[in-house]
Amino acid sequence: MKLASAATLVAIFAAIATPTYAAEDCDGGFKTHMGKMSIYIDKMSGYELADAVRKSLDAYNSCKAGDGFSPHGVWDQIEADMQAKHGK
Repeated sequence: MKLASAATLVAIFAAIATPTYAAEDCDGGFKTHMGKMSIYIDKMSGYELADAVRKSLDAYNSCKAGDGFSPHGVWDQIEADMQAKHGK
């Protein structure tokens, strides 16, 4: 009986401790983001491009760390800044 109670407590604790959010698709999101950035590459300076790629990669690395960080807000802002400065 004690073993069953202990097993029940462990199961309850595991259910509570398990994150309820879905895993972020870091790889697919990064690839999509870089595809959206590609239309602005010829319009940017080398510094601007390096800065955008650096920020994008930092967001990707944070996503891959597995702490539940979603990089889409960062990537969306980078794309919005690029469009505002170098729009079509």
